[in-house]
Amino acid sequence: MSSAGSAPDESVRPRVRPVANEGELVRRAQLGSVAAFEQLVIEFGPAVHRYLALRLRDDGDARDALQETLTAAWQGLPRLQQPAKFRSWVLGIATHKAADARRGRVRTSDADVELQGREDESAGEIRQAILTLPASFRDVLLLRYVLQLSEDEVAEALGVRRGTVKSRTSRARKALGERLR
Repeated sequence: MSSAGSAPDESVRPRVRPVANEGELVRRAQLGSVAAFEQLVIEFGPAVHRYLALRLRDDGDARDALQETLTAAWQGLPRLQQPAKFRSWVLGIATHKAADARRGRVRTSDADVELQGREDESAGEIRQAILTLPASFRDVLLLRYVLQLSEDEVAEALGVRRGTVKSRTSRARKALGERLR
């Protein structure tokens, strides 16, 4: 990335498939269908895990946080008022579980951080720069550009207003651009 105004490298973006009948799956899961919830986990679990792995910088912690996220989602699912917002709702839970995990462990040194997957040098540089940003900036960038959520979905996942997402995104992109110079 050569400037703060350009989008992150396409190689760091997973392909996001829309879920067919997401609302119906959520409604069935709310009524106690384990099969429907399993389908939701199959559809959204990989993206949630990727977000947690990037956020926590440790695959073991990410897996633990994913398990806690899915447990909390299953338990809280009957209270979800808007089934169409399941994705941002579960990512909001994941954000809280990641924060809990970060508070509960000793911070590892940057030398201990192992970036996953094979990436070209520039994608690795971008990812490392994102990971050095403050958590509020990092979360916005990960949710917007890695998981490709809309501003409204990011706002819901983080429990902030859409305007806050816009300003954090702008400031995060500027800070990222400065780190990449």
